[in-house]
Amino acid sequence: MLFAGVVVATIFLVYLRLHGSALLERRLQGWVTTHGWRGKVAAIVLGFARGVQAIQSGSDLALSVFYSAVHWFLVLLIYLWISHSFGGALTGISLGDAMLVMAFTLVGSAVQLPGVGGGSQVACFLAYTAVFGVEKEAAAAASIVMWLITFAAVSLAGVPLLIHEGLSLGKLKEMAEHEKEAAIEGAAQQGDSAQ
Repeated sequence: MLFAGVVVATIFLVYLRLHGSALLERRLQGWVTTHGWRGKVAAIVLGFARGVQAIQSGSDLALSVFYSAVHWFLVLLIYLWISHSFGGALTGISLGDAMLVMAFTLVGSAVQLPGVGGGSQVACFLAYTAVFGVEKEAAAAASIVMWLITFAAVSLAGVPLLIHEGLSLGKLKEMAEHEKEAAIEGAAQQGDSAQ
């Protein structure tokens, strides 16, 4: 199922690259100028569509798919190795099982839970306990370590790089606001030229 999803996503990206960007720009033009959730959704979708425009050729697409596959395979190995490092029932986790745990975690990472934080830990815990029958204590410990290594560890390299580049969280927020304003102005100008 995951492979089928990757194939469908690749076909969608190729279509978006060849035909869909201009169509999306026209369809979401009214949403971009609003200040509610529609404006945020439109900015995300259009940002993604514009990012796809960076793929200029078939070889660029093949290279980006290859790099993505290597990246996610390495992440999958980390999920497998962390699971095995806790011993007990977690040593029985296979590569396919680790892929299922990773899928749960990725879906959970899209959810912020009040008081708990990210949903990735909760989704990982649920995958271990409900799907694989791992003891709650081991599942909780593995879920926390999984989150620390796969999500929180980015801060160890990211924060010093931000400081080295002379950036702060405030400056990043300013840059995001400036980008949003530029997108709104670009959509308004495109709407004026279309009329």
